[in-house]
Amino acid sequence: MFDQTMKTAAEAALSQMKQAFQGLTAAPATFPVSPAVRDLAARGAESAKAGFAEAEAAARKAAAGAETLATSFAGAGADLARSAVAGAVANATMTLDAVQTVLAAPSLQEALQRQGAFLTAFGEANLARAEEAFARARDVAAEGVRTIQAEAQAFTAPRAA
Repeated sequence: MFDQTMKTAAEAALSQMKQAFQGLTAAPATFPVSPAVRDLAARGAESAKAGFAEAEAAARKAAAGAETLATSFAGAGADLARSAVAGAVANATMTLDAVQTVLAAPSLQEALQRQGAFLTAFGEANLARAEEAFARARDVAAEGVRTIQAEAQAFTAPRAA
């Protein structure tokens, strides 16, 4: 749920940036941004980061609660929950930093280059996280099967009278 919220927020921010750049395609080669606009954007990003820090603390607390429950079932579920929270935090932080970086660009071309670099890095980071999560889930599932088999053998083994 938290990851979906962060993903939705990141997609909304990227969509607005994309619309802004599409609207400026007919603009001159250089598009100076006033210091007041940059200051407003920087303050907005800082405010968003502060609010995000509070949300991160709440999510970490929720993940800690999930860790207690997951540990009683399989033990490895907690690691997966922490990874999901860390991925969501990394995505949101990366997006907020990208907004600041793009807004600080001296020209439209530089802003587009910075946005492209962000999108590439964002995709690569998420692909790496997904591959790691799938490998970890596969390992957890295999270990779970071995544990269940061992418990089943212990349960069905004849007992000495």
